[in-house]
Amino acid sequence: MTSTDPGAASRGRNLDRLVSHRLDVLVVGGGINGAVSALALAAAGLRVGLVERHDFGCGTSQESSNMVWGGFKYLAGYEVRLVAELCRSRNQLARAYPTRLVESRFLAALGAGTPHPPWFAALGANAYWALGQFATRRPRHRPSSTIRRLEPVVDTAEVEGGIEYSDYLLADNDARFVSEFALAAIDHGAAVANRVEMVGAEWSPAGWRIGLRDMVSGASLEAQASVLVNTAGPEVPDLEEMTETSTTNRLVFSKGVHLVVPQITDSGRILAFFDDQQRLFYVLPMAHRSVIGTTDTRVTDPQVEVTDEDRSFLLDQANTRLELDRSITANDVIAERCGVRSLVVPPGGTSDGHEWTELSRRHAVEVDRRRKVISVLGGKLSDCLNVGSEVIESARQ
Repeated sequence: MTSTDPGAASRGRNLDRLVSHRLDVLVVGGGINGAVSALALAAAGLRVGLVERHDFGCGTSQESSNMVWGGFKYLAGYEVRLVAELCRSRNQLARAYPTRLVESRFLAALGAGTPHPPWFAALGANAYWALGQFATRRPRHRPSSTIRRLEPVVDTAEVEGGIEYSDYLLADNDARFVSEFALAAIDHGAAVANRVEMVGAEWSPAGWRIGLRDMVSGASLEAQASVLVNTAGPEVPDLEEMTETSTTNRLVFSKGVHLVVPQITDSGRILAFFDDQQRLFYVLPMAHRSVIGTTDTRVTDPQVEVTDEDRSFLLDQANTRLELDRSITANDVIAERCGVRSLVVPPGGTSDGHEWTELSRRHAVEVDRRRKVISVLGGKLSDCLNVGSEVIESARQ
């Protein structure tokens, strides 16, 4: 990349703006939480900077299922308020980005080994539809004979019935969607740069002096800001240590793996199943391919990769529940997606034992008022607009 490259010139201008004047807010971390926070703050008229150590939308924000949903499964834990909030945010996203979010039908096959009978799941689907303010097509109970007709690829030998309901899928991909928020923040006046690492922080009553390193040129930079927003995802605790702040909520990590395989069904539906551990996994459409996932494996290190065990588990689960001409093998895997979910454990809560699998993707926004640091923990793409609103409210206090 040369100095005549327009991308390099634009990045150079954004770096100059980051360090040439004092910012109202510096956002550190360019995943969905950071990108939407930067856009919301800049749109509110604040002088905003956003830096990301890698590329925007990297890490978890480019390894998701591409689903924008209201958290249907959280109704099993009676988290009605959370589901209502997620559905409201989902609906706002669908209205704001009608070409990016596509309403898609989910077909969940239920029977032996599933935690809920079809009739009970149908009640839940209608409650979910109501909590979503009837913004999608109505859910329907499906007997096993209808599932067989609609999706011949599903092995219905032990299927008692199922439900069909609607949520949304991203039309392209998650990383591009996140990047569009960062680009929109630039349009609203934010100074935005990727490949910039935060290396130090010094606080005084006058505000923050933030040490930065341009990972492209190796140059050392310094930004000044009144407020610092920590949206570093799984690395939120690392920035807490650097800024000498702490949060009452804490994070635990779950590894999610998706396998891209040749197309399994061309119906456009998302097929939902419960695995042998009674956790949901899906067969999702991705252009002329299908995606099988996801796993839910507790890890302590947020740097994750797909293992042979992950691959075998997903393929075994899919092969058991699908009626294919031949089983899908590791040789059929075209690509793999592997990310880590940051799950919030509230004060006094535990992630031990069975409660691990019941932790939701709830987010938490905490504020250190003395040092003026806002930390965003957890969350999911569907809930990003709520995150942006809460960060604005916190920054104004």
